[in-house]
Amino acid sequence: MMFLNEFSINNICAIIFDFDGIFTNNKVFVDKDKNEFVMCDRSDGLAFDLLKKLFKKKSLKIKLLILSTETNPVVLARANKLNIECHYGVSNKLDFLKRMSHSEFPNQEKSQNGFIYLGNDLNDFKAMEYCDFSIAPSDAHKQILSISDHVLTAKGGYGCIREFAEKLIEVSGTDLLELL
Repeated sequence: MMFLNEFSINNICAIIFDFDGIFTNNKVFVDKDKNEFVMCDRSDGLAFDLLKKLFKKKSLKIKLLILSTETNPVVLARANKLNIECHYGVSNKLDFLKRMSHSEFPNQEKSQNGFIYLGNDLNDFKAMEYCDFSIAPSDAHKQILSISDHVLTAKGGYGCIREFAEKLIEVSGTDLLELL
């Protein structure tokens, strides 16, 4: 199966990333002072650089954002480092996406919102169903795997964003090395 099937890169308005289980391996470290730490894959950082260069090369205006129910400011810290939009502590991802769709992309057809969503767990389910194309890491919850349009070979936190980015670059007809 070809990645994105008939869904053209030119139809993408936004790519939405869950945080825990996508950027991370869904594990958390807690120290004796109750500080939480997570581990992110640096290759995913390069993936965002490559995507931004692809969008510029193709003159595409595609919004990249993190959408997380997690309230820990580590989510915002990672987003700031990558220079991408972040909304964390969002309790209802579907409502958020509907509001974003109506306010930022009012000219999109009602049946097509141009959203790609990368998620891994049950709190992503309704948001993934709402989006035109949904993607999950290989270790996502079984119900998420069952509704995903594409399942990556990488596990969450182990380069799944990088795998997604390289697949998107490939289907755009761009040589990955041109973007370096």
